[in-house]
Amino acid sequence: MNNHYKITIPEPCHEDWNEMTPNKEGRFCINCSKTVTDFSTMSADEIQHFFIENQNKKICGSFKNEQLERLIIQIPNHVLYTQTSYHKMFLLALFVAMGTTLFSCQDKEGKKQKIDKIEVIKDSIALKIIPNKDTAKIKEPVVKPPVPSMPETVIYRTTGEIIVEDYPEQPEKHIDYEAIFKSHDLEVLPTPEYGFEKFYAYFHNNYIDAAKTEDHEGRVFISFVVEKDGSLSNFEVVRNTFNANEEEVIRVLKTGPKWIPGKANNQIVRSTYNLPITFKK
Repeated sequence: MNNHYKITIPEPCHEDWNEMTPNKEGRFCINCSKTVTDFSTMSADEIQHFFIENQNKKICGSFKNEQLERLIIQIPNHVLYTQTSYHKMFLLALFVAMGTTLFSCQDKEGKKQKIDKIEVIKDSIALKIIPNKDTAKIKEPVVKPPVPSMPETVIYRTTGEIIVEDYPEQPEKHIDYEAIFKSHDLEVLPTPEYGFEKFYAYFHNNYIDAAKTEDHEGRVFISFVVEKDGSLSNFEVVRNTFNANEEEVIRVLKTGPKWIPGKANNQIVRSTYNLPITFKK
């Protein structure tokens, strides 16, 4: 079973990330003799995969501060309860960090030696190096002048041993899809079935103005509910600057073509709509 867990670093390390030795996983901290994994460029999926792949190891990592504020991942329960011994972890970290250095050790005559084997002596953290009997000169690498680089963007990091904590899964908020939704709560707004241009043409062709008034222009703002089946209900004239016959306005809307209802969370719902209608005499 996969549960939700939150990654934290309760006791951040005060070692300088920029002073650590770069390696393929991130940096190696000489003071702690640990590889510090760089999670700052990883996605949540990549971080989750890393923890699953390294389930038998204690992990020291470096994150951007904003990652720790919002990073919640899913990890199988058994990943959290298995650890390797410090002895093995030390050897692994030491080899990763110092491997390339040890392969270029020199003897008393200054000749390069290849290292065949690395041993950790019991009850000691001293490193015993067993050189190969055959020594050969190794060509010095050609050092190319550094390529000028652009100034780096400052990244605020938190580095240290990682703790994975239980993060209670938030219960899904109950949504009453029978309620009437406001326009700003919708993913898809309701719209006339044949578009607004044809809708307004239909309205003006069917609106009958029994009272002849002097020429002027105005607008009626009317609010209504678009039902799930596309019919209109709950009419309310919000403003009438034309002195239009409000009952006639409602009649035309009520008997007109249906609308395409709005959607919330991909569900068809009832929703309010505020419609302006312009009149010209």
